[in-house]
Amino acid sequence: MNRFPRFRLLPVLLLAPVLAACGEGVPVPETVDTADAVEGTRAVPAPELPHPGTAEADRPIAPEQEAFWAAIAERCGEAYPGEVVDHTPFYTSAAAYDEVVAHIIECSDERIHMALHMDDDRSRNWILTRDRGTLLLKHDHRNPDGTEEEITQYGGHAPSPGLAHRQIFPADEHTARILPERWDNFWFMDFMDDEIFAYGVHWPEQGHSIRIHFDLTSPVEPPPAPWGY
Repeated sequence: MNRFPRFRLLPVLLLAPVLAACGEGVPVPETVDTADAVEGTRAVPAPELPHPGTAEADRPIAPEQEAFWAAIAERCGEAYPGEVVDHTPFYTSAAAYDEVVAHIIECSDERIHMALHMDDDRSRNWILTRDRGTLLLKHDHRNPDGTEEEITQYGGHAPSPGLAHRQIFPADEHTARILPERWDNFWFMDFMDDEIFAYGVHWPEQGHSIRIHFDLTSPVEPPPAPWGY
């Protein structure tokens, strides 16, 4: 499946454009020093969040995040073909799927649900919500019977404000607890232009990464509902 031009990425050196989405005031390096990661620093610092129930926690999300939310919501109901355009060896099996489709299933003022279908595997879901003044991304993984997989609900909050076309989600405490080796993970979603939406993940310390591009110009018939939905 070769819908898009191939991009040859170097997982460590190409973190810079991704990190730039964190917004002003977030100090991030142009490249990731894995020695720093071992010592406990992050490529993308997790945001400090206000305590739930406080006025600060109820503040609106930034205009950049509102624009990002709207860009997804305006495509609600659409499904788009995708392709793994870059990956490290850890993700070789993910690159072997013949058909990759992202389906924007549900969009409300508080929640966006996107399903990632890879051939007949309908286990993967991206759930975006507004939480404590920013955006929260969770990966909801389901078994064929609809029950949650043992490892699920991992993800994190986006440092605010990010960019109107790109948001980054460093791993939260729950992720570090259930997946200790992924404590410094970050995921990104990026409207690269009017034609391509990108999703990916980097593990700076472990050196793993994957990037998927979805063709916004060629919507396809939505797949069957993801497992559990």
